[in-house]
Amino acid sequence: MIDKIWYKMLDIKFGEIYLTKYLGLQKSLRKIFQIMILIVSSSGILGWKFFEKYAWVAFLLISIMQVFLLIKNQLVFSEKEMGQLAKLRMLYASYNNKLEKVWSEYYRRKTDEDEALSVFFDYREKDRAEILSLQSKLDIRHVNWLIKQTNNEIEIYLRKYHNYE
Repeated sequence: MIDKIWYKMLDIKFGEIYLTKYLGLQKSLRKIFQIMILIVSSSGILGWKFFEKYAWVAFLLISIMQVFLLIKNQLVFSEKEMGQLAKLRMLYASYNNKLEKVWSEYYRRKTDEDEALSVFFDYREKDRAEILSLQSKLDIRHVNWLIKQTNNEIEIYLRKYHNYE
């Protein structure tokens, strides 16, 4: 039964690392879309005189800009959602620290299995509800290459901090 703490700790650590990477991806996508919108907008404005006889080009540029705006709203988190994502990542980090402390105290035989499990279930009851509530509000997608990177970091973490092969 004590393995439950270990596997939950790894699961939460995975979530923490994944959310860090996902937040970075969202910030990068946000910057890319902002730059694209700026380029298309400024080319439409600056090229207005040049395209005066070809009004369809200006309309095309405006249409492209509108498509970018629509895609951006579907692919990239808003500032509010990014704030919630950052908060969720911090909740994962806090929960992971608590679980790691419980595991370490059990592993060093400072607590017995019953006490460790009791503390684990207390933390789980308190922290899990807030995490699940916030998680259900966000549409966090599974990105395969981020999952692979996260798995690699988890392996490094295990070897470095827990002498796990």
